[in-house]
Amino acid sequence: MTRLTDKLLFALLALGLSLPAPAATEVGEVAYSRGVLTGQIDGQPPRLIARGVALHNGETLNTGSKGFAIIELEDGTRMTLRPNTTFKIEEVSQERGSENALMSLIRGGLRAITGAISKRNPDAFRINTSVATIGIRGTEFDARLCATTECQAEEDASGRQGERDSRVIGRIALLNGRASAREDGGSDRELSVGAAVYERDQIQTAERSFTVIAFNDKTRVTLSPQSAFRIEEHEYTPEQPEDNNSFMRFLRGGMRLVSGLIGQLNPQAVRVGTPTVTIGIRGTGFDLVCQGACVDENALRDPVGETLIGQFLDLFVRPVYAQAATSGMYAKAWQGSIVLHLDGGSALLPNGRTAFVRNSSSRPRVVADIPALLRNFQGAPRPDRVDVPAEFFSEVEPAAIEPGLYVRVDSGDVAVQGFDGKVVHIGAGEALHAGLDRTERLGIVPAFQKFDRFPKPSRLNNRSETMMDLLGERGAETEALECTVR
Repeated sequence: MTRLTDKLLFALLALGLSLPAPAATEVGEVAYSRGVLTGQIDGQPPRLIARGVALHNGETLNTGSKGFAIIELEDGTRMTLRPNTTFKIEEVSQERGSENALMSLIRGGLRAITGAISKRNPDAFRINTSVATIGIRGTEFDARLCATTECQAEEDASGRQGERDSRVIGRIALLNGRASAREDGGSDRELSVGAAVYERDQIQTAERSFTVIAFNDKTRVTLSPQSAFRIEEHEYTPEQPEDNNSFMRFLRGGMRLVSGLIGQLNPQAVRVGTPTVTIGIRGTGFDLVCQGACVDENALRDPVGETLIGQFLDLFVRPVYAQAATSGMYAKAWQGSIVLHLDGGSALLPNGRTAFVRNSSSRPRVVADIPALLRNFQGAPRPDRVDVPAEFFSEVEPAAIEPGLYVRVDSGDVAVQGFDGKVVHIGAGEALHAGLDRTERLGIVPAFQKFDRFPKPSRLNNRSETMMDLLGERGAETEALECTVR
């Protein structure tokens, strides 16, 4: 029946293929199409569209039962629309300061990689569905509406099991102002409460901003304004404590840390590198302040330093500032003790004591306290005094694929606000289900999403396009679709 319907639709619309689209704002085009693809602007008749045809604000796209399409928006966003998908471009604008990308997934599913809009304005990119709203922050993700049992049928037909694939090691528990994270070789992504953080992330706070990061082993880290640290390694496996490991690198500003389960099970597995010393823990909560000559400039990307003002600071102001009494690193233990490892040996700093290290060549010097100017961390709280929602690391194992919205993330961060008003964040390798009665993070990525046979939009190139043309939608089968529009 669906094959006949698609053919009939194709025939009815073919006469209108050459008709011009109604006047509307162009926001992208069709990069690839196979099978029936139609577009319709509100109040206008539908039109058959194909590769290279412009797309407009207010346009609703429909794919046939055996077809799919890849669309590209002007900001670089690319989406694969799966078969039997109805998708509406509500409004897309790249205007600086008022960027907006609002869309609706009405039926079916899509695979997407977002472009410039979500990077410039993290709150601007949203996809509405019947059960939830998806907010996207510089992300590659899949979204699928399962109306009845079709997704369960795909799950069963795949012959595979869902897999646990999460790369998330922590989440933002508190944020005042602005903070960003950057993985190796990647671009900055704006953070928000609940957003995921990963191994190899470098996290930085802006002026008059602070944040608290909660890790999956209950380690907590506070960063004060204009501070930065990097998560070099973080491996937490409760079932194999001998493999647990945590190494963070403090780069500048102020940092407050309370160790978690990795430190309780194996204190030697937790280390904090700084520009002057390496810190080991003994069931620890401690503060670090690093400025002046202490700051690891080589590890930081500092656009100011590339300007004439930055060069003036480097030549004249910073060398003088580096000689000030506060130039260096202060370390204060307020729970347990810490060990300061230097080139020439180690020094134990017990609970309640403060040490000052001017540079990597000097010995620690016990002082009365961190100077008052630095001690308040500009309002950034001790991390053990910040409540962390229990659902940050909670997840469910689905017994079956229920109707609703399924979202899976490859990179970045997605925030889904469900029908119940609850907002759940998922990061790379995580999946989520939103139904009418609940929104919850899944312990596995369902097989029907993990092994989706339709291509990611980022994977389309001349070679893959040729293979799809030759072999059909499955890429390995010779059964052709009933029509291909070019």
